[in-house]
Amino acid sequence: MNLSCRRRAVLLAPLLLGIPLLRGQNARAQPGAAKPTVFEMAAFTGKTKDADTAFAEALAAIENAVADAKKHGAAIHPVLNLEKNATYRIKRPIEITRFDGLEIDGRGALIINTSTTQTTLHVHSCSHLVIRDLAIDYDPLPFTQGTIAGFDAKALNVTVKVDAGYPDDAKFLATIRDGFFRVMDRRTKALKPGARSFLSPAKIDRLGPGLIRVQLQWSANDLGPGQLPIAVGDTVAISASYQEAVSVEDSIATSFVGLDLRASPGMGILENGGRGGMLLERVNVAPGPRPKGAGADRLISTNADGSHFIAVERGPSFVGCSFANSSDDAVNVHGFYFFVVEKIAPKIYRVSPKWDIGLQAGDDIESCENGSFRSLGRSKVVRLAKKKMSELKGKIAQVWKGKSDTTLPDTIYEIELASELPLKVGDAVTSLTRIGAGTTIRNSRFHACGRVMVKSPDSLIENNQFSYSTGVAIHAGSDIGFWAESNFVRNMTIRNNRFTQCVTGANNLFDDCDALGAIYVGMTPPLNTKGFHANFENRAVVIEGNVIDDSYIYAIFVTNADGVKLIGNKIGNSFIRRSAFGAGKLFGVAPDSGIFIGMTRNAEIHDNTVARGAVVKRPVAIDRTCPKNTVTERNDRLIG
Repeated sequence: MNLSCRRRAVLLAPLLLGIPLLRGQNARAQPGAAKPTVFEMAAFTGKTKDADTAFAEALAAIENAVADAKKHGAAIHPVLNLEKNATYRIKRPIEITRFDGLEIDGRGALIINTSTTQTTLHVHSCSHLVIRDLAIDYDPLPFTQGTIAGFDAKALNVTVKVDAGYPDDAKFLATIRDGFFRVMDRRTKALKPGARSFLSPAKIDRLGPGLIRVQLQWSANDLGPGQLPIAVGDTVAISASYQEAVSVEDSIATSFVGLDLRASPGMGILENGGRGGMLLERVNVAPGPRPKGAGADRLISTNADGSHFIAVERGPSFVGCSFANSSDDAVNVHGFYFFVVEKIAPKIYRVSPKWDIGLQAGDDIESCENGSFRSLGRSKVVRLAKKKMSELKGKIAQVWKGKSDTTLPDTIYEIELASELPLKVGDAVTSLTRIGAGTTIRNSRFHACGRVMVKSPDSLIENNQFSYSTGVAIHAGSDIGFWAESNFVRNMTIRNNRFTQCVTGANNLFDDCDALGAIYVGMTPPLNTKGFHANFENRAVVIEGNVIDDSYIYAIFVTNADGVKLIGNKIGNSFIRRSAFGAGKLFGVAPDSGIFIGMTRNAEIHDNTVARGAVVKRPVAIDRTCPKNTVTERNDRLIG
């Protein structure tokens, strides 16, 4: 496994199929047409001190009222008002299922989940649900942190003095497997520059009060290019990954307005399948306040991605949000690739899914050739049947070789296409219908997070601020090489964003890493391959007016693209550690510029300014893989 560029595996809740879509055609939240019918949470907490029971009874009462109104040919717009600034302690998920137009007004309330592994809000098969002005936290916290007190000669066993107020009990420690062990900087509340983006614990033992021993899966001092060794006194944050705090499944036009998410056992917000179109307005995903008796601030908000959107028809819209200290990506929007196992008749194929989600009859599809990953054409799925075929397990395993394993090793989708495509074993198809089209991220802040990763068409990333990103700040393009997440981007604009101190982790300086810029457009190739793959599948990409200061790597890196505009970007220092270390070796490139394009055609590059530096000797490098007669460059200046 390529440890330098892999991410944590997502923990997907299974998609419940066969539930009809609810009312509503627009992929955005809308106010109910009916007069609000208000339900007061105080009426239910007054009957019981158990918050789990009170929430269940309140939602059941609303469900009954809606059903009763429907019997009489009427419609209501239900509103559940929580008690102003109240605190509710729960121990199981709050289930919000099959509501149309429900509004939950938190009124500044705080929900504290006392389970360190469970979801807090589970939304299923809802339409136009609105949740506003609500905070979510966990007690006990689903992570711990502290200071390195010592380690063995191989840096496989690390002794950590746990910060006062953070979990160190044996029961909790036993749950941490294959999570994150990250060296942090308390001053910036970000990954320590030069640290590995993550290490993974194999086991944690409690040695005594506030003292633990972490056994790592590989040495913390098995150093890659540009990676600094751990040292006594380093601050570390340690977490596993379980269920997401907020789960939304098979829903349309969910809105979170003024949500304050302070911790999560896994991802912060997961939207899994359905029509999509989520609105996130003034959503804050950031570490909550210090625990009682603690002398140090929290270093983690979510134990995995801050937000993740899987195989939704319409992508999310972020407006005025703030994300900090997510253990993995801040945002990830994608569909899935389905790999051809065999062809059984003209236009009929058996394909292997990674998860049981992301492709349905009626979907428009794009094809992807194994090896080059160029498109082989588009078609439509006219029929799909899911089948268990244990006799194909060997063939299924072969198409996933070198990738993150399928979760369905004996299952295939038998698909019939509307038109023939020249597909062979190992080629892939992806739905263009369930890929998060139209994602927008505007006027938001991202600090000390992983990537904002968008693989969907017709997307906009504008007027945002990025600081101390662990790796690439913005990542656009296909990941067919490992996670099988689709697709290449089409019609993407990245405009007027500001970046500082991005790509702090050492992983992107390793010689096997493909993602090499604070802004990166490209593709994640299969393991153990080198050079640029012969495709131009990222199409119509505009990168303009961005300000990029103090990048640890290239400022902008674009590959595998057709129709690119890089205009008016202002780039300060790049490669600020005064070395490129191993960066570029995957492509046979020796970095010497702030902007790089490779395997790209029909590119227009002009009016960019780039600061001179120890590595940077020219503003733009155009690789020999770019057809020269299709690339124009003018008025790009090296300054300083």
